[in-house]
Amino acid sequence: MPLDRLEVRVSIQKVLLGLIIVIVPLSIIGLYLTTRTDTALNQSIGTQFKTLAGIYGNEVFEFFHDRVSDVATIAMDPVLVDGVLSADRGYEGQSESAIAAKIDKMRKSWSAPAFAGAAVKSILGSKSSEVLTRHHEINPLLLRLTATDERGITVGSTTQVMRYSYSDNEGWQSAYASGKGAVTVSPILYDDLAKAYYVNIGVPVTEPGSGRLAGVLSAAVNVSTLLSRFQQPQTGSGAKLLLVNEDGTIISGPGADVFARVRSKEFSAIGDSIGPVRGKENGYVVANLGAGPTIIGFADLGLKPHFSNLAWTVIVSQEKSAATASIQPVIRFALLMVLLGMLLVILLAVYYSIHKKQQFADIEEALPPDIISPHAV
Repeated sequence: MPLDRLEVRVSIQKVLLGLIIVIVPLSIIGLYLTTRTDTALNQSIGTQFKTLAGIYGNEVFEFFHDRVSDVATIAMDPVLVDGVLSADRGYEGQSESAIAAKIDKMRKSWSAPAFAGAAVKSILGSKSSEVLTRHHEINPLLLRLTATDERGITVGSTTQVMRYSYSDNEGWQSAYASGKGAVTVSPILYDDLAKAYYVNIGVPVTEPGSGRLAGVLSAAVNVSTLLSRFQQPQTGSGAKLLLVNEDGTIISGPGADVFARVRSKEFSAIGDSIGPVRGKENGYVVANLGAGPTIIGFADLGLKPHFSNLAWTVIVSQEKSAATASIQPVIRFALLMVLLGMLLVILLAVYYSIHKKQQFADIEEALPPDIISPHAV
Protein backbone atom coordinates (compact mmCIF):
# COMPACT_ATOMS: atom_id res chain seq x y z
CA MET A 1 0.00 0.00 0.00
CA PRO A 2 1.41 3.43 -0.89
CA LEU A 3 2.45 5.51 2.09
CA ASP A 4 0.34 8.47 0.95
CA ARG A 5 -2.76 6.30 1.28
CA LEU A 6 -1.90 5.07 4.78
CA GLU A 7 -4.84 5.77 7.10
CA VAL A 8 -5.17 5.34 10.83
CA ARG A 9 -8.72 5.05 12.04
CA VAL A 10 -9.50 5.57 15.70
CA SER A 11 -13.02 5.84 17.07
CA ILE A 12 -14.12 9.07 18.68
CA GLN A 13 -14.96 7.08 21.77
CA LYS A 14 -11.35 5.96 22.14
CA VAL A 15 -10.04 9.45 21.49
CA LEU A 16 -12.39 10.86 24.10
CA LEU A 17 -11.42 8.20 26.59
CA GLY A 18 -7.73 8.87 25.95
CA LEU A 19 -8.15 12.60 26.42
CA ILE A 20 -10.08 12.09 29.63
CA ILE A 21 -7.39 9.76 30.96
CA VAL A 22 -4.61 12.25 30.08
CA ILE A 23 -6.07 15.76 30.34
CA VAL A 24 -8.29 15.44 33.39
CA PRO A 25 -5.51 14.21 35.74
CA LEU A 26 -3.11 16.79 34.26
CA SER A 27 -5.68 19.53 34.81
CA ILE A 28 -6.23 18.49 38.40
CA ILE A 29 -2.47 18.39 38.97
CA GLY A 30 -2.13 21.78 37.26
CA LEU A 31 -4.79 23.34 39.48
CA TYR A 32 -3.14 21.84 42.56
CA LEU A 33 0.31 23.08 41.56
CA THR A 34 -1.05 26.53 40.74
CA THR A 35 -2.71 26.74 44.15
CA ARG A 36 0.48 25.56 45.81
CA THR A 37 2.44 28.15 43.84
CA ASP A 38 0.10 30.91 45.01
CA THR A 39 0.46 29.80 48.63
CA ALA A 40 4.24 29.54 48.27
CA LEU A 41 4.35 33.06 46.78
CA ASN A 42 2.37 34.43 49.73
CA GLN A 43 4.75 32.72 52.12
CA SER A 44 7.88 33.84 50.29
CA ILE A 45 6.84 37.49 49.97
CA GLY A 46 5.34 37.53 53.48
CA THR A 47 8.60 36.19 54.93
CA GLN A 48 10.54 38.82 52.96
CA PHE A 49 8.30 41.60 54.29
CA LYS A 50 8.55 40.21 57.84
CA THR A 51 12.35 40.24 57.58
CA LEU A 52 12.33 43.77 56.14
CA ALA A 53 10.07 44.97 58.97
CA GLY A 54 12.47 43.38 61.45
CA ILE A 55 15.43 45.20 59.89
CA TYR A 56 13.72 48.60 60.11
CA GLY A 57 12.50 47.73 63.59
CA ASN A 58 16.06 47.02 64.70
CA GLU A 59 17.14 50.39 63.32
CA VAL A 60 14.55 52.16 65.47
CA PHE A 61 15.48 50.04 68.49
CA GLU A 62 19.18 50.78 68.08
CA PHE A 63 18.47 54.49 67.59
CA PHE A 64 16.72 54.83 70.94
CA HIS A 65 19.14 52.50 72.67
CA ASP A 66 22.07 54.66 71.52
CA ARG A 67 20.36 57.94 72.39
CA VAL A 68 19.46 56.76 75.89
CA SER A 69 23.07 55.60 76.30
CA ASP A 70 24.31 59.02 75.16
CA VAL A 71 22.17 60.87 77.70
CA ALA A 72 23.02 58.38 80.47
CA THR A 73 26.73 58.93 79.78
CA ILE A 74 26.31 62.70 80.07
CA ALA A 75 24.42 62.21 83.35
CA MET A 76 27.53 60.52 84.77
CA ASP A 77 29.90 63.36 83.86
CA PRO A 78 31.76 64.20 87.11
CA VAL A 79 31.46 67.96 86.62
CA LEU A 80 27.70 67.75 86.03
CA VAL A 81 27.20 65.39 88.98
CA ASP A 82 29.21 67.71 91.22
CA GLY A 83 27.09 70.70 90.15
CA VAL A 84 23.85 68.83 90.94
CA LEU A 85 25.15 67.61 94.32
CA SER A 86 26.26 71.14 95.21
CA ALA A 87 22.74 72.40 94.53
CA ASP A 88 21.31 69.63 96.72
CA ARG A 89 23.64 70.57 99.59
CA GLY A 90 22.11 74.04 99.56
CA TYR A 91 18.95 72.58 101.13
CA GLU A 92 20.76 71.07 104.10
CA GLY A 93 19.68 72.35 107.51
CA GLN A 94 16.42 73.80 106.15
CA SER A 95 12.93 72.56 106.89
CA GLU A 96 10.61 71.38 104.13
CA SER A 97 8.34 74.38 104.68
CA ALA A 98 11.26 76.80 104.40
CA ILE A 99 12.48 75.13 101.20
CA ALA A 100 8.98 75.19 99.69
CA ALA A 101 8.54 78.87 100.58
CA LYS A 102 11.89 79.77 99.03
CA ILE A 103 11.09 77.89 95.81
CA ASP A 104 7.64 79.48 95.61
CA LYS A 105 9.16 82.95 96.05
CA MET A 106 11.72 82.27 93.32
CA ARG A 107 8.99 81.08 90.97
CA LYS A 108 7.04 84.30 91.43
CA SER A 109 10.16 86.44 91.02
CA TRP A 110 11.12 84.55 87.85
CA SER A 111 8.67 86.61 85.80
CA ALA A 112 10.54 89.82 86.69
CA PRO A 113 12.97 90.47 83.79
CA ALA A 114 15.69 92.04 85.93
CA PHE A 115 15.73 89.22 88.48
CA ALA A 116 15.27 86.41 85.94
CA GLY A 117 18.00 87.83 83.70
CA ALA A 118 20.64 87.69 86.42
CA ALA A 119 19.54 84.22 87.56
CA VAL A 120 19.53 82.86 84.03
CA LYS A 121 22.96 84.32 83.36
CA SER A 122 24.25 82.62 86.48
CA ILE A 123 22.81 79.24 85.41
CA LEU A 124 24.06 79.45 81.83
CA GLY A 125 27.51 80.45 83.08
CA SER A 126 27.81 77.50 85.46
CA LYS A 127 30.21 74.61 84.92
CA SER A 128 27.23 72.28 84.55
CA SER A 129 25.98 74.33 81.60
CA GLU A 130 29.45 74.32 80.06
CA VAL A 131 29.49 70.50 80.18
CA LEU A 132 26.02 70.26 78.65
CA THR A 133 26.88 72.78 75.93
CA ARG A 134 29.98 70.80 74.98
CA HIS A 135 27.96 67.60 74.57
CA HIS A 136 25.30 69.51 72.64
CA GLU A 137 27.92 70.75 70.17
CA ILE A 138 29.40 67.26 69.76
CA ASN A 139 26.06 65.54 69.14
CA PRO A 140 23.72 67.53 66.85
CA LEU A 141 20.82 65.16 67.64
CA LEU A 142 20.70 66.67 71.14
CA LEU A 143 18.60 69.78 70.55
CA ARG A 144 18.87 70.93 74.16
CA LEU A 145 19.91 69.60 77.57
CA THR A 146 18.65 70.60 81.00
CA ALA A 147 19.90 69.35 84.37
CA THR A 148 17.96 69.84 87.61
CA ASP A 149 18.60 69.03 91.24
CA GLU A 150 16.45 66.80 93.44
CA ARG A 151 13.84 69.58 93.80
CA GLY A 152 13.52 70.15 90.05
CA ILE A 153 15.46 73.45 90.15
CA THR A 154 17.54 74.10 87.02
CA VAL A 155 21.27 73.63 87.58
CA GLY A 156 22.56 73.70 84.01
CA SER A 157 21.13 74.19 80.51
CA THR A 158 22.17 74.66 76.91
CA THR A 159 19.38 77.12 76.10
CA GLN A 160 17.51 80.02 77.64
CA VAL A 161 16.03 78.87 80.96
CA MET A 162 12.31 79.54 80.69
CA ARG A 163 11.29 78.25 84.12
CA TYR A 164 12.85 78.12 87.54
CA SER A 165 11.52 74.72 88.59
CA TYR A 166 10.44 71.61 86.68
CA SER A 167 9.04 69.77 89.70
CA ASP A 168 5.46 70.14 88.44
CA ASN A 169 6.40 68.95 84.93
CA GLU A 170 5.01 65.53 84.03
CA GLY A 171 8.16 64.47 82.20
CA TRP A 172 10.36 65.46 85.13
CA GLN A 173 8.12 63.63 87.58
CA SER A 174 8.30 60.46 85.47
CA ALA A 175 12.12 60.53 85.49
CA TYR A 176 12.25 61.49 89.20
CA ALA A 177 9.86 58.57 89.95
CA SER A 178 9.16 59.63 93.55
CA GLY A 179 12.86 59.66 94.36
CA LYS A 180 13.63 56.25 92.85
CA GLY A 181 14.76 57.51 89.43
CA ALA A 182 13.76 56.06 86.05
CA VAL A 183 14.87 56.36 82.44
CA THR A 184 11.94 57.74 80.43
CA VAL A 185 11.12 58.66 76.84
CA SER A 186 8.28 61.08 76.12
CA PRO A 187 5.78 60.94 73.24
CA ILE A 188 6.88 62.67 70.03
CA LEU A 189 6.78 66.48 70.17
CA TYR A 190 7.55 69.25 67.68
CA ASP A 191 10.05 72.10 68.09
CA ASP A 192 8.93 75.17 66.11
CA LEU A 193 12.31 76.83 66.45
CA ALA A 194 14.36 73.87 65.24
CA LYS A 195 11.60 72.72 62.85
CA ALA A 196 12.13 69.18 64.07
CA TYR A 197 10.29 66.34 65.74
CA TYR A 198 11.82 65.26 69.03
CA VAL A 199 11.37 63.21 72.20
CA ASN A 200 12.47 64.11 75.70
CA ILE A 201 14.73 61.51 77.29
CA GLY A 202 14.92 61.75 81.06
CA VAL A 203 17.78 60.10 82.98
CA PRO A 204 18.46 60.18 86.74
CA VAL A 205 21.62 61.86 87.98
CA THR A 206 22.89 59.78 90.90
CA GLU A 207 25.46 60.24 93.65
CA PRO A 208 28.58 58.13 93.03
CA GLY A 209 29.00 55.28 95.49
CA SER A 210 25.61 55.49 97.21
CA GLY A 211 23.51 55.57 94.04
CA ARG A 212 21.20 58.10 95.71
CA LEU A 213 19.07 60.13 93.31
CA ALA A 214 20.56 63.62 93.10
CA GLY A 215 18.68 65.11 90.17
CA VAL A 216 17.40 64.61 86.64
CA LEU A 217 18.95 65.23 83.23
CA SER A 218 16.49 65.87 80.40
CA ALA A 219 17.51 65.84 76.72
CA ALA A 220 15.41 66.84 73.72
CA VAL A 221 16.49 64.37 71.01
CA ASN A 222 15.81 65.03 67.32
CA VAL A 223 13.95 62.10 65.70
CA SER A 224 13.12 63.75 62.36
CA THR A 225 15.72 61.74 60.44
CA LEU A 226 14.44 58.52 61.96
CA LEU A 227 10.83 59.29 61.04
CA SER A 228 11.82 60.29 57.49
CA ARG A 229 12.93 56.68 56.87
CA PHE A 230 9.24 55.74 56.84
CA GLN A 231 8.01 58.67 54.78
CA GLN A 232 9.42 57.59 51.43
CA PRO A 233 6.67 56.58 48.93
CA GLN A 234 7.95 52.99 48.80
CA THR A 235 10.95 50.79 49.44
CA GLY A 236 13.22 49.37 46.76
CA SER A 237 10.88 46.39 46.37
CA GLY A 238 7.86 48.68 45.95
CA ALA A 239 6.40 48.02 49.41
CA LYS A 240 5.08 50.69 51.78
CA LEU A 241 6.66 51.34 55.19
CA LEU A 242 4.74 52.41 58.28
CA LEU A 243 5.65 53.08 61.90
CA VAL A 244 2.51 52.50 63.97
CA ASN A 245 1.60 53.01 67.63
CA GLU A 246 -0.11 50.31 69.71
CA ASP A 247 -3.48 52.04 69.31
CA GLY A 248 -3.18 51.70 65.52
CA THR A 249 -2.42 55.36 64.77
CA ILE A 250 0.33 56.05 62.22
CA ILE A 251 3.43 57.66 63.71
CA SER A 252 5.24 57.97 60.39
CA GLY A 253 4.50 56.87 56.85
CA PRO A 254 4.07 58.15 53.28
CA GLY A 255 2.04 61.35 53.49
CA ALA A 256 1.21 60.75 57.18
CA ASP A 257 1.86 63.01 60.16
CA VAL A 258 2.21 61.85 63.75
CA PHE A 259 -0.23 64.46 65.05
CA ALA A 260 -2.94 63.64 62.48
CA ARG A 261 -3.64 60.37 64.35
CA VAL A 262 -4.70 58.50 61.21
CA ARG A 263 -5.45 54.85 61.88
CA SER A 264 -3.58 52.18 59.91
CA LYS A 265 -5.78 49.70 58.01
CA GLU A 266 -2.84 47.33 57.90
CA PHE A 267 -2.49 47.33 61.69
CA SER A 268 -6.22 46.69 62.07
CA ALA A 269 -5.96 43.76 59.64
CA ILE A 270 -3.13 42.27 61.71
CA GLY A 271 -5.27 42.54 64.84
CA ASP A 272 -8.22 40.90 63.09
CA SER A 273 -6.00 38.02 61.92
CA ILE A 274 -3.84 37.23 64.95
CA GLY A 275 -5.00 39.53 67.74
CA PRO A 276 -2.90 42.21 69.48
CA VAL A 277 0.79 42.30 68.54
CA ARG A 278 2.86 41.21 71.53
CA GLY A 279 6.35 42.36 72.50
CA LYS A 280 9.14 41.55 70.04
CA GLU A 281 6.68 39.61 67.85
CA ASN A 282 6.97 39.56 64.07
CA GLY A 283 5.21 37.79 61.23
CA TYR A 284 2.99 38.38 58.22
CA VAL A 285 -0.66 38.13 57.19
CA VAL A 286 -2.56 38.29 53.89
CA ALA A 287 -5.67 40.44 54.21
CA ASN A 288 -8.20 42.12 51.94
CA LEU A 289 -8.04 45.87 52.49
CA GLY A 290 -10.63 46.79 49.88
CA ALA A 291 -8.42 47.11 46.81
CA GLY A 292 -7.67 43.38 46.90
CA PRO A 293 -5.46 41.00 48.87
CA THR A 294 -2.53 42.74 50.56
CA ILE A 295 0.56 41.07 52.01
CA ILE A 296 1.50 42.65 55.36
CA GLY A 297 4.74 42.01 57.23
CA PHE A 298 5.17 43.38 60.75
CA ALA A 299 7.69 43.54 63.59
CA ASP A 300 7.22 44.86 67.12
CA LEU A 301 10.16 46.91 68.45
CA GLY A 302 10.12 45.29 71.89
CA LEU A 303 10.58 48.67 73.60
CA LYS A 304 7.27 48.87 75.47
CA PRO A 305 8.50 46.98 78.58
CA HIS A 306 11.17 49.67 78.99
CA PHE A 307 9.43 52.76 77.57
CA SER A 308 5.63 52.84 77.58
CA ASN A 309 5.53 55.61 74.95
CA LEU A 310 7.47 53.47 72.46
CA ALA A 311 4.97 50.64 71.97
CA TRP A 312 5.59 50.81 68.23
CA THR A 313 5.30 48.34 65.36
CA VAL A 314 6.97 48.50 61.94
CA ILE A 315 4.75 47.45 59.02
CA VAL A 316 5.80 46.61 55.46
CA SER A 317 2.88 46.07 53.07
CA GLN A 318 2.04 45.82 49.39
CA GLU A 319 -0.94 44.76 47.32
CA LYS A 320 -0.52 41.15 46.28
CA SER A 321 -1.12 41.95 42.61
CA ALA A 322 1.83 44.36 42.65
CA ALA A 323 4.05 42.14 44.79
CA THR A 324 3.57 39.14 42.47
CA ALA A 325 3.42 41.08 39.20
CA SER A 326 6.55 39.42 37.78
CA ILE A 327 5.19 35.88 38.20
CA GLN A 328 1.52 36.52 37.47
CA PRO A 329 1.83 36.01 33.67
CA VAL A 330 3.23 32.51 34.25
CA ILE A 331 0.46 31.65 36.72
CA ARG A 332 -2.23 32.99 34.37
CA PHE A 333 -0.74 31.06 31.46
CA ALA A 334 -0.75 27.83 33.50
CA LEU A 335 -4.37 28.39 34.52
CA LEU A 336 -5.31 29.15 30.92
CA MET A 337 -3.76 25.88 29.74
CA VAL A 338 -5.66 23.96 32.41
CA LEU A 339 -8.93 25.64 31.47
CA LEU A 340 -8.37 25.08 27.75
CA GLY A 341 -7.64 21.40 28.39
CA MET A 342 -10.83 20.98 30.40
CA LEU A 343 -12.80 22.92 27.78
CA LEU A 344 -11.45 20.67 25.05
CA VAL A 345 -12.58 17.56 26.90
CA ILE A 346 -16.04 19.08 27.47
CA LEU A 347 -16.43 20.08 23.82
CA LEU A 348 -15.31 16.66 22.64
CA ALA A 349 -17.74 14.98 25.03
CA VAL A 350 -20.57 17.17 23.76
CA TYR A 351 -19.57 16.43 20.18
CA TYR A 352 -19.44 12.70 20.90
CA SER A 353 -22.88 12.82 22.53
CA ILE A 354 -24.41 14.68 19.57
CA HIS A 355 -22.61 12.42 17.09
CA LYS A 356 -23.90 9.31 18.88
CA LYS A 357 -27.48 10.56 18.82
CA GLN A 358 -27.14 11.34 15.12
CA GLN A 359 -25.89 7.80 14.44
CA PHE A 360 -28.90 6.30 16.21
CA ALA A 361 -31.22 8.56 14.20
CA ASP A 362 -29.57 7.53 10.91
CA ILE A 363 -29.86 3.85 11.81
CA GLU A 364 -33.55 4.20 12.65
CA GLU A 365 -34.21 5.89 9.32
CA ALA A 366 -32.39 3.15 7.39
CA LEU A 367 -34.24 0.21 9.04
CA PRO A 368 -37.58 -1.12 7.59
CA PRO A 369 -40.68 0.07 9.40
CA ASP A 370 -41.58 -3.42 10.60
CA ILE A 371 -38.17 -3.72 12.33
CA ILE A 372 -38.51 -0.37 13.96
CA SER A 373 -42.09 -1.14 15.09
CA PRO A 374 -42.55 -4.96 15.30
CA HIS A 375 -46.04 -4.62 16.86
CA ALA A 376 -47.39 -2.42 14.08
CA VAL A 377 -50.45 -3.96 12.19
